[in-house]
Order: sequence, then structure tokens, then C-alpha cells
Amino acid sequence: MKARLGPGILTACLVLIIGSTVANASSNDPRDTVLAFNAAFQGEDKDALIATLAQGGAQFTLRSQHEDLPPGQLQSEISGYWSVIAPVLFASTSSYRRQVEILDSHADGDLATVWARILTRSIRLGTTEPDLNEFTEVYLLIRNPDGWKIAAIADNRQGTKLTDD
Repeated sequence: MKARLGPGILTACLVLIIGSTVANASSNDPRDTVLAFNAAFQGEDKDALIATLAQGGAQFTLRSQHEDLPPGQLQSEISGYWSVIAPVLFASTSSYRRQVEILDSHADGDLATVWARILTRSIRLGTTEPDLNEFTEVYLLIRNPDGWKIAAIADNRQGTKLTDD
């Protein structure tokens, strides 16, 4: 006995196939990787954050992250950098939110750049006053068999105070 697909089942299958294709096409956008990187902060998900990064990539720290501290090295391996920074950020704040606005993006073959305006609102442990930051980040992405990965990040973020005056 042959099974027959009725019109309802056939339509449902086509919707699933088309929906899957559209989802795959939209995830083929480098902006989605940048948004996923930033969304990982909301969920305090270090693994999801690291999954968006290209192994061997570069994190550029153009100035000291905190006021009154000497600047550190200009460049670090990106996965190692965020493997340290993300848990420290999560452990030292009672709340950390990033709002992302994509300003520009351009892909050419397997390379892409994405510029984003970032607004952060964090509350350090033991305080109630939020620390607000606004800065621009530029992402260099590379497409590999796993999709778009962030190969480099640089920003114009200003240093924050570690202690209240």
C-alpha cells in the first residue's frame, strides 16, 4: 500500500522547506553573527559568545579599558581575550545590557565588515548607579564552512572608572 500525501501535508512540507531556506539565507548574513555575539552578553553565555569568533582572530584594544590604568597590549587573540573578559564582566555586574545598532555592513566574497553603535548599561556589584557607555565597534568577519565568524574587533570605547569617587 502506497502512502499518499494530501494537499495539506504537501503544503506543510513546502512551508518547512521554504522556511528553512529563508532561515539559512538570513543566517548567511554577517550582521547576524555580530548580533549573535552581542546577544550572548544578554544571556551571559560565554560559550555562545566564543562560538561567533574565528580562532586566531584579533581583538584590538586601542586604549586602556579602565581610567587611571596604563594601557595593555594593543592586540590579543580574540577567543582568548573574550574567554577571560566575558566571565569577569558577568561576575562583576548585577546587570549588563548591550543595545546594538548596525550602522553599515559590506560583504565581498568571504570577507565582510560590520560597523555598529553599541550602547551599554551595566550595574556593578555593590552599586545601584548604572554605568552607561556609547561607542562604535567595527568587526571584520570571515566566512568559513561554519558560516560567518568574527576575525577582528576594534572599538572607540572610552575607559571606565573602576571605583567611585
